[in-house]
Amino acid sequence: MNDTIVACATPTGYSSIAVIRVSGADAINIFKKIFVSSRDISVFQSGHVYHGKIIDPKAGETIDYVLAAVFFAPNSYTGENVVEISCHGNPLIVNKIINTIIEFGARLAQPGEFTKRAFLNEKIDLMQAEAVLDIIYARCDMARKVAIYHLEGKLSQYLEEIRNKIVELLTKIEVSIDFPDEEDGIIDLREVFLEIDKMHREISEILTNAEQGVKINHGYCVVIAGRPNVGKSTLFNRLLGYERAIVHETPGTTRDFIEEKIELEGILIRLVDTAGIFSSGDGPDRIASQRSQELLRSADLILLIFDGSEPLNSQDTYLFDLTKDLNKIFVINKIDLNLVLKESEILSDAIKISAKSGENIELLKKVIRKNLLPDTLREDTLILRQRQIIALKKLIQCLSDIKESMGVEIIAFELHNALEIIGELTGKVLREEILNRIFEEFCIGK
Repeated sequence: MNDTIVACATPTGYSSIAVIRVSGADAINIFKKIFVSSRDISVFQSGHVYHGKIIDPKAGETIDYVLAAVFFAPNSYTGENVVEISCHGNPLIVNKIINTIIEFGARLAQPGEFTKRAFLNEKIDLMQAEAVLDIIYARCDMARKVAIYHLEGKLSQYLEEIRNKIVELLTKIEVSIDFPDEEDGIIDLREVFLEIDKMHREISEILTNAEQGVKINHGYCVVIAGRPNVGKSTLFNRLLGYERAIVHETPGTTRDFIEEKIELEGILIRLVDTAGIFSSGDGPDRIASQRSQELLRSADLILLIFDGSEPLNSQDTYLFDLTKDLNKIFVINKIDLNLVLKESEILSDAIKISAKSGENIELLKKVIRKNLLPDTLREDTLILRQRQIIALKKLIQCLSDIKESMGVEIIAFELHNALEIIGELTGKVLREEILNRIFEEFCIGK
């Protein structure tokens, strides 16, 4: 890891600015050989930005005028000497600068290698490294927010507190094993089990919320349902912000479901527009209705639409019964027309909207978010990654095995296992295959 690496840290293609990152023991020395400035650069100052030009010493020509930020180890992103060069975002210029740096002794960085060096140099732990990736690929504001918490080390700090409690317990237990006849070796197992129970509850709470974290990362499935011609496709288009579904006054225009991903009130939604659901029907209508019913059963939330310009009918009642045990919001649409559908007992908490004019759509969005995200959700300890969920399930199993044991040797064994699992989560216990799997997800330059 003593070699010097270089890569473009911004996306390929034409842009106003591109950033080239150089990291390693020789990063600054290499940079001095190709950089000319009106300022004295015989001694760079760490954390300062320099204006000048990158030259090709062999050809004796200017490649580009740039701004360069210089950082000395260990006060840099990677913990090594780092130079970040901001040049014009022409791929020809970017490639020429990179090739010139390579000619002077650097090599092209592998995917995620800058962040991997930050981890190996203990600038961040493994969960923070994963958070960098989650920030890059966050598809909604909530996912970005949670990833920032992880990058700041909130989840790592929480697990470190658990780890410290385990170390403290393990110290007492091992003293009791090694010196059973001495006063310091006497241990009250009831206190041990009380502490284990407390840790078990805390980690169980994190795992309970883990499903929410996965949903935040991949999207909640929200299905718009209702009988034909209640305005499902109009609402779908309104929430989407553009005309995606065909809207026509003829009932049954939508014959199959349409799905699009949107960010709604900061969370990622997989919004589904379904065909009208019939209590009876033949041919294509029957097939479309069956598909819609399957989507209802798999949805995280249903927006059950009623036509406010008409009284409830048998089809509406059928849909109400069909979704009785499912998570749903009642929506009365078409309030821009003559409101015929009066508040009934079953629709007393319905949201009244006009999908056509947009009236009360913002209120509906807020109700959707509130319905999907519990108020008690702790954002700082939400888990976004399957690797972390699997590890915490193993940790829970260790603690459960302890609760079923009465032997101090077995308790000590399981506590050691628990420490190793936490170590794997934070990266203090290195697993080469885990590191490779994580960092190969990164792009080159990060």
